[in-house]
Amino acid sequence: MPHRDIASGKTRRFAIFQKQFAAPTEFEKLRFYAEDSKFTMRNVALAGKMAAILYLLFAILDYLVYPDYLFQFLVLRVICSATVLVIAHVSGKKWARRRYRLFATLVPLTAAFFIAIMVYLVEDPSTTYYAGLNLCIVGSGTLFQWTSREAMITSLLIFGMYLVSVIPHLQGVPFSEGLSLIAGNCFFIFSTAVLVVVAAYNHNNFRYGAFIAGMRLRRNQADLENQYQQLQETLKTLRETERQLYQSEKMSFIGQLSAGVIHEIANPLNFANHALFILNKRVSSGNNDVGEVVADIQEGLDRMKGIVSDLREFSHTGTQKGENLEVNEVIQSALRILNKPIEESQTTVELEMDERLEVIGVKNQIIQVFTNLILNAVQAMSEVKDSRILRITATPVENDFVSISVSDNGSGIADEDKNRLFDPFFTTKDPGIGTGLGLSICYRIIEAHRGKIEVKSEAGSGTIFSVLLPSTQKPVTPGNDHS
Repeated sequence: MPHRDIASGKTRRFAIFQKQFAAPTEFEKLRFYAEDSKFTMRNVALAGKMAAILYLLFAILDYLVYPDYLFQFLVLRVICSATVLVIAHVSGKKWARRRYRLFATLVPLTAAFFIAIMVYLVEDPSTTYYAGLNLCIVGSGTLFQWTSREAMITSLLIFGMYLVSVIPHLQGVPFSEGLSLIAGNCFFIFSTAVLVVVAAYNHNNFRYGAFIAGMRLRRNQADLENQYQQLQETLKTLRETERQLYQSEKMSFIGQLSAGVIHEIANPLNFANHALFILNKRVSSGNNDVGEVVADIQEGLDRMKGIVSDLREFSHTGTQKGENLEVNEVIQSALRILNKPIEESQTTVELEMDERLEVIGVKNQIIQVFTNLILNAVQAMSEVKDSRILRITATPVENDFVSISVSDNGSGIADEDKNRLFDPFFTTKDPGIGTGLGLSICYRIIEAHRGKIEVKSEAGSGTIFSVLLPSTQKPVTPGNDHS
């Protein structure tokens, strides 16, 4: 706890600080005085050792200016050095730290006391040794960071020591002559004291404010770091939730297509079963012409294998690296998955692409994008009474990219909805038909592939979704966050 000698200065310091900052808490006050105590006592120990050495070294000045007093002054200097060394040693004690502001004045007052004795002994009112008193005021005010009150009291005591040491030698001297002898020295000591008091006042107010502000800044930084860690954990959780949500959307999409998938698998399965029945009858009748039947069976099984393979690619959850993908193969996989809804909606599919075009990407992710876009196009044409045309084109563009467009002649998209198409959970479909995540997922996947996805549409004039993907000539490592 700070010593009661400085308690009266608290209110004034805090009032000045509160003009610019919020009121300091009791904890902040105690921390300041604890740091102030540590700083002051460290400097007391340092100043005591320095003063002891310097005080002895100034014996050279005694030899040059007052050689007749060399021995007397040397004894005084040894006593003074020993005293300040004791003060420096004692400053490390626990009881001394509770009175640290007192120790900030003991070292300069001790040195000034012995200098005053020397001034008295030389019996010279105009002696230049008054400069040592100035040095005590300036040096201590700098080292110990006095408060304005401490600077004032200490300076007055040192000034008083000077007067006590010289006034006895003015007896019998006319007043005007005596005043002229000490006026210069008094003026310089007094001026030095005023400068130190003003500097102490300003410096301590600034130091106190800077300490509290720095303490609050460090606390705020610690709070920000803690919040940052919490945000990182939250972001990690959100990314995992997002990944699971995207996968759930994918599986939900497969669920919506399950009836069509069952139909697609059932047809070739029934076809293969019927062929096996015919094959069995021919074998039983001794007819060895079974090649055509076996070919039919193989065709049916290949169709089922292709459907299963497409679904496995589409629903795969593992992390993959980008690979060279044939655009035509990706589009055909998406069309096979959506064969049932395309047939039921009586949609005509028109393909315009060079089968040699390739892009770089994660296969199941790219299939997911075009499956979503194609299904959206088919559903957008549900109210078209004339022919429903789904057109898919792929063309190379500059800068080593391939542009793949999916267009329909449906009802188009309202202007107010265009800017929200890729927002999560936004959908123009009826409740229960869409989750609003499809286009958001497409956008994130294409963005992770360093590509672009754009939409052009006018109400009543159809819609065109254009996907720009890097071609095989441009090495790009796509992201894997949305597999």
